[in-house]
Amino acid sequence: MDLRQYQWANRLLLVFAPALGEPLFQALHESVAERRADIEDRDLVVFEMLETGPSNQDGEALDPEEARLLRERFRVPSGTFSVILVGKDGGVKLERQDRTSLEEIFALIDSMPMRQQEMRRENASNQ
Repeated sequence: MDLRQYQWANRLLLVFAPALGEPLFQALHESVAERRADIEDRDLVVFEMLETGPSNQDGEALDPEEARLLRERFRVPSGTFSVILVGKDGGVKLERQDRTSLEEIFALIDSMPMRQQEMRRENASNQ
């Protein structure tokens, strides 16, 4: 999968887990479902890649081979939970293998200079 199509347009949240029942995955998955508007506001595309079970990109089915290739590309070991945030510039901004809340991810995104500019533009257009 070529992630360059998202560069300068979207941030990527890549969530890797062994299976749907992984507790760390479940917690983040539920938060993502509840916070869709906040995710869209931050131009965030969410990839959920499972070793066993269906993987998806923003809720749309993702080919298992593409999920496997993304796991290889980001060097996520088999059987592990991992969260990776990729910025609009294509750089990795966060890599975690433990509990990660959507609030932490949003706070990190909101502290980025590009996001600060986006928020200023949004505020100016809403006035």
